Amino acid sequence: MFSMPKIFCLSGINEEPIMNKTPLEEFTHQVVETLKNAGGTVYQVGGSVRDQLLGLESKDVDLLVTGISGETAYKSLSNSAWKVDLVGKSFGVFKVYLEPDTLDVALPRVERSTGSHHRDFEVHYSQDISLKEDLERRDFTVNTLALRLTAAQPERCCSWARTGEDAPVLEDYFGGRADLESKILRAVGDPKARFEEDPLRMLRLARFMAKLDFEVEAHTAQAVRDNADLISTVSLERVFSELKGLLSSQYPSGVLRALRFLRDSGLLERLIPEFKATFGYDQKNPYHHLTLDEHIFEAVRYAVQHGFSLESRLALLFHDIGKPQTQSFDEKGVAHYYKHDLVGAEMVREILERLKASLEEQKCIIKLVFQHMRPPLNGSSKVLRNYVHDLGQDWPIGLEVREADRAAHAGIDEASLQESLERIRTQCLEVAAQVATFDERVLAVSGLELIQRYGLQGSQIGVLKKAAAQAVVDGELENERDAILEWLEGHKDRLLEPSGSA
Repeated sequence: MFSMPKIFCLSGINEEPIMNKTPLEEFTHQVVETLKNAGGTVYQVGGSVRDQLLGLESKDVDLLVTGISGETAYKSLSNSAWKVDLVGKSFGVFKVYLEPDTLDVALPRVERSTGSHHRDFEVHYSQDISLKEDLERRDFTVNTLALRLTAAQPERCCSWARTGEDAPVLEDYFGGRADLESKILRAVGDPKARFEEDPLRMLRLARFMAKLDFEVEAHTAQAVRDNADLISTVSLERVFSELKGLLSSQYPSGVLRALRFLRDSGLLERLIPEFKATFGYDQKNPYHHLTLDEHIFEAVRYAVQHGFSLESRLALLFHDIGKPQTQSFDEKGVAHYYKHDLVGAEMVREILERLKASLEEQKCIIKLVFQHMRPPLNGSSKVLRNYVHDLGQDWPIGLEVREADRAAHAGIDEASLQESLERIRTQCLEVAAQVATFDERVLAVSGLELIQRYGLQGSQIGVLKKAAAQAVVDGELENERDAILEWLEGHKDRLLEPSGSA
């Protein structure tokens, strides 16, 4: 049963009062005391209260101060040893810095929509706005909890006390605590109005599903389906940011539930229209027991379960998106998808450009999608050398993509798959180490043998050895005497052409 923690601190939930506070806790205590001395009442609000009640680490601390004006709050904070920045045009939000920590301090506010886009709203800050009015404008009930900080004694700062007037008080106007206990995400008030006010909240809902591993309350889910068209008003940079946040979750079931929610609500096809062709798509192949969308989602779920990188999760989300465009059938009626890796990589290039992904992200994910069927599980040393060469520093992520994709196929034994991939990973590590240190000095053919074989001068021998060594590094040939000599026979004349010749 969910219960109020005995002791609360800004870095987590403990069993005893905090006697030696962290720098952030001491900083927060001083800010709270400063605002109280100026006549304000201070609350910790937002996601940090939610996360700490759930026993999760929270990086951000947001404070709300009531009972004093913005000018008074700003003046009291500015008289301290901290740096204070005013955010926006009015005295409503301050950022208080004490390196390396930052606290956000705000006055109560209400918002009024002024248009159909995410940023189309008017904000009004005032000491006359009540705490309840401020919390009422928030998105979901689990984000409306507020902790009134009293902290009269430094050694009792930010602690939950069983009794006494110094005990912090949890303000819960909208049933957020009960929804935390039930693991439910519910819009505050009318869900349709909340999403019309800010359509980005529909994506935030999916991210919270993944991050917290929570279910969505039925009326809230229905309101997303009814208002899915509004998602087109959200900037694509924010879309990609929320998508990455969703995929960064530690909960496999939460990520799977969130991806299905995006699909079933109509959001996914509006955000990335290329996905629509995957929905319910029968792959008509004995190696695939899932529809294409479910195969993709299962591969992502596996990656989350095994703690794979965000890059591999993003690549897996897109890895088979080119299949519907490349389907063909053999004489037995079995479907094949030749070059879907190439087609998919080109589609992903367009998608990531549209989503304003960074050039580094685009390069990595496109490469992983294009290479997602490599290497074969029984590949030779030459095949693995080529693989390491082609993927460069991203080859370990490529193996994550390969494993998760294979695990989502029919009839796969996970233990055997992981054993095979671990063997390949070890071989690739050896190859990568060899490539990093390989040069012509460790070539399997000596310079003396080449002089005797070709009757060439020392500088020309150096050219041949350097070129052969590079071919070995590039995976073009094995570092074996006969293979190198055969390769040189085919390339010698070109390599020794005078510079500038045709």
